[in-house]
Amino acid sequence: MKYLSLIALFFLVACNQPKEKEIDEDQLGFIDADLYSDETNFKMKANFNEDKPETGITINRSFENAPPMIPHTTAGFFPIKRDNNICLSCHMPDKVKESGAREISKTHFQSWRPQLEVKAGVYSNPKEDNKVYVKEVKDLNMAYFNCSQCHVPQADVSINIENLFTAEFREKFGIEESNLKDKVSEGVNN
Repeated sequence: MKYLSLIALFFLVACNQPKEKEIDEDQLGFIDADLYSDETNFKMKANFNEDKPETGITINRSFENAPPMIPHTTAGFFPIKRDNNICLSCHMPDKVKESGAREISKTHFQSWRPQLEVKAGVYSNPKEDNKVYVKEVKDLNMAYFNCSQCHVPQADVSINIENLFTAEFREKFGIEESNLKDKVSEGVNN
């Protein structure tokens, strides 16, 4: 009976608490416009690159090891699926010499997932030393099959928001090339 009284008291107190003021999500952005309305008139909409492959101009990376932007049209490329990815026809290592495209990063041929063991129905990591283990894989790691999760088409867009970001690269080639394969475990206990 004593516990029942405590539970009743808890619910009575909890139900009488004042509600926090809700935040209107329409007030969270940088622009003062209704994004859900067809009536909203932006001064300029994105003009996506329509260049054919091998003819586009590549925009430098925004920051060190940033995924490169796509310098050509992506019309007809989507949706990207595990068994239907037109990007691979030019960007796989065995295709780049013929296509002239940039090769897929070596990181896309690695697996960082721990090799778990199952004991009595419980998964556990057999590596007790907490080291990072990278497993090189022969084929594309299918965790990376959807290119557009990280790589986006270049677009000509002007926004009236001051950008104070300045990219800094530790190595000169980092503007155009990635060294992520060598640096990905930087700062991780080994």
